[in-house]
Amino acid sequence: MGFRWRWRRGHCHGRKGRVCPRVENLTTLDELRTGEEGTIVKILGNGAFRQRLLEMGFLPGTRVRVIRYAPLEDPVEYEIKGYHVALRHEEAAKVLVEKCPKS
Repeated sequence: MGFRWRWRRGHCHGRKGRVCPRVENLTTLDELRTGEEGTIVKILGNGAFRQRLLEMGFLPGTRVRVIRYAPLEDPVEYEIKGYHVALRHEEAAKVLVEKCPKS
């Protein structure tokens, strides 16, 4: 079953009855709003798409910040590792992130 099953069910490492505190903060990259930050947990896509994101620096543990939305809401500009990249909502929906607390 693996990673997706554990997070979908809300349990940490398969321990029944114990809800993982990180589950509440998990979301996809396309659900973050302007100015919010998140730490990448996993890339859900596969094949050439996943490889392209990994090469651009979308690695687990990396922080990403939403800079702004385009006038028609698609694409969205993100800052990652000091550079800016724009992704469509359908691409950003395949990046699982943990929301960073507001400071």
